[in-house]
Amino acid sequence: MNIKSQNIQDAINPPKIYTSPTNDRQALMLKMMTSYSIFLFIILVLFTYLYVANTNNARSQYQWQVKSTLMSNVELFEKDLDIMEAYCRQLLQDDRVRKLAKTDSIDNNLFELGNAIATTMATDVYPEALLPMSEVFCYFPKSDFVIGPGFFIGQNRYYYWIKDYAEDAHETFMKALTDPASYYHFIPMDTIRPFSSKTYYMYVIDMNDLYYLNIDAVVCFVLEEEKLSSLFECLNTDSPYRFLSVFTDYTDNILSLGPRESEDFDNLITDGLTDKIEDFLSAQKLSLDIHTSTKTGYSYYYSHPSYDSTTNNAPPQILYAAVFAAALVGGLIIIFMLSKRNIQPIIDLDQQLQVTEQEKSDLQEEKSHLEEVMDNQRPIIFNSYVRQFLRGMIVSPEEATYAKEFLSLTDKNYTYNGLYVVAYNSATEFQSSPSEFITLEECNQIVRETLRQYLGDPLYCFSPSDRVYALIVVGKPDDGTDLIIKTNEAVVKLHDHLLDTYGIWLFAGIGKNTDDILNVWESYQQAMEAVNYTSKNYIFFPYEFIKKDSSTFYYPNELSTKLIHFITTGNTSQVLELFSLLHQENIEERSLPIPMVQFLLSDIRNTLLKARFALPHNTPAETIKDLDEIFNQHVSFKLCEDIAIKLCKLFTAKSDDSDLITTIEKYILENYSDPSMGLNKISDEFQISESYFSHLFKEKKGVNFSTYLETIRLSEAARLIRETDISLNELYLSVGYNNANTFRRAFKKVYGITPSAMRDG
Repeated sequence: MNIKSQNIQDAINPPKIYTSPTNDRQALMLKMMTSYSIFLFIILVLFTYLYVANTNNARSQYQWQVKSTLMSNVELFEKDLDIMEAYCRQLLQDDRVRKLAKTDSIDNNLFELGNAIATTMATDVYPEALLPMSEVFCYFPKSDFVIGPGFFIGQNRYYYWIKDYAEDAHETFMKALTDPASYYHFIPMDTIRPFSSKTYYMYVIDMNDLYYLNIDAVVCFVLEEEKLSSLFECLNTDSPYRFLSVFTDYTDNILSLGPRESEDFDNLITDGLTDKIEDFLSAQKLSLDIHTSTKTGYSYYYSHPSYDSTTNNAPPQILYAAVFAAALVGGLIIIFMLSKRNIQPIIDLDQQLQVTEQEKSDLQEEKSHLEEVMDNQRPIIFNSYVRQFLRGMIVSPEEATYAKEFLSLTDKNYTYNGLYVVAYNSATEFQSSPSEFITLEECNQIVRETLRQYLGDPLYCFSPSDRVYALIVVGKPDDGTDLIIKTNEAVVKLHDHLLDTYGIWLFAGIGKNTDDILNVWESYQQAMEAVNYTSKNYIFFPYEFIKKDSSTFYYPNELSTKLIHFITTGNTSQVLELFSLLHQENIEERSLPIPMVQFLLSDIRNTLLKARFALPHNTPAETIKDLDEIFNQHVSFKLCEDIAIKLCKLFTAKSDDSDLITTIEKYILENYSDPSMGLNKISDEFQISESYFSHLFKEKKGVNFSTYLETIRLSEAARLIRETDISLNELYLSVGYNNANTFRRAFKKVYGITPSAMRDG
């Protein structure tokens, strides 16, 4: 009979499977364990039902009582909000207040009018008697004056002289008074009044919302946290983690009351009301509930002592627990005694199966990991190089050449530009409504596909943040100076497509062209500036169209960070390029006055000082002394540029002292036992991209990095086996492996025997 006939015969009449005694014992043991387990389960369910039925009613009564109390507290709180609004409306009834809000000239009439109103406010004890507040004042932006009970004074004098608030928090104070996003929110004054023994909040009401005519004024109520907290009984507990947060929707928090002692808890509140905070409160024997006001629609998230922490159910709980434990222990003893003699063969077989399954799983994981790396490596490296070019993080010429080859940008006739795009899928801002709700992930995918469709493939793009896209626009040799015009046409088309199809608005800023991709970071920086000038009618704005303000200098924080990076990496050419950009923007295009130039040079000098204090410890003292003397000379553009070049040379000399690969080899030998050692760790430690390091290591050493690391680890493992009595269970951990099976397979592949066989030999 041939093989094919035998296979057909086996399919028709399958051969009998031999059943071993072990299988019989397994079947008997499983039947016994199942029978007694069902009996035990029924008993436990009955007792559990009795316990749950007894506690559920008491728990629901407790929850109803807590919620009723909170509802009463909310009524008092919202009544105070109404009183504050009524007070503002009362002020608006005084035509002197309306007249003062429209006045922007400072003269005697202004002071007489303001002092008269201040006197009137001083006689009005209505708000202080009814509200948990310490003071109230009205701010007029046009005249920049503050008026309150008994005083009428300029805003600066009020802040620094009258109240003596913190100097570095003035911007926070003014943002609360002038930013509409801060209105109707309880803004903590911790930074404004850092030395106060009490905590206060600012609550600002926009007068323009309360009157049919434009009233350019706001009223600020300063409220004490202790008095606010007294309105809510849920805060009057012994727990240090009690809190109450009020939201207009799930993300807009207008008030948070609670502990400030715990930084971890404060971070949980800041991150939003998620499952993490519920778990945290549960550990403190607190519960988290929510109440939505039918009057205002506000959502009140509050903590209160949990039911279990406020009730004394010890006797019934002990009784139920005792019966439950007795039934559980008795059932387990019976099951154990009946199955004890038969369970050992099952354990042995299970261990063998686990080892086999683990080895199979490890092989499958390694295979899946390799396949995933192969699939994902290229787009990850692609986006990494785009990000590094746009942020000016490419340092060495070798890495730049490698990156340009990887991105297929080796043509010397190409023109480059930075494009900064911001997308909005909240179409109601612009009186339009999308066909359906679009999530952030869907919006990102739609915008990227549309950018690729209209700007071409490959798309040199990365996302610095949500709904923001930074791109390198590549101009072919025939594009010439028309690159910005062509990009403008493409952006307008894709904007119209996104708006008509998905209700997504797009705004874009573009910088100046450059013929060197290493300088595209300048264009990207300009594009970020230009996008701030876009509007509904001008969705695309070139940097060249910006009207430069000669009263302010151009030196954003990003350029300061880049300057330090270029200096510490010894990138002299980029340092010169950055100084050229600063000179063009501030001297040639803005024609800054002398005081502003001095401020600019002072900021640049401060940046250079940061780089100076980052010099290696082994820098000669004489060199540092000479450098410090140069710092003390009269500051000028030329001096700053000379200092930057000198610093570059000092950092370059430091980096030339040892070869990069030699340094990395030494680092690997010192840290090979770290299980996290890999391409990503080397990349983070030495500020070099993973792909470039892998390419450079293979070129210099003639072997892949992973093979080199594995050879070091296995050589050390063999030495430890031969020269020490280290346990084989600890051996794989001591040489950097986190899986024993993976270590055994790698060891046997190299040495031909297992670690245990080498020790026995």
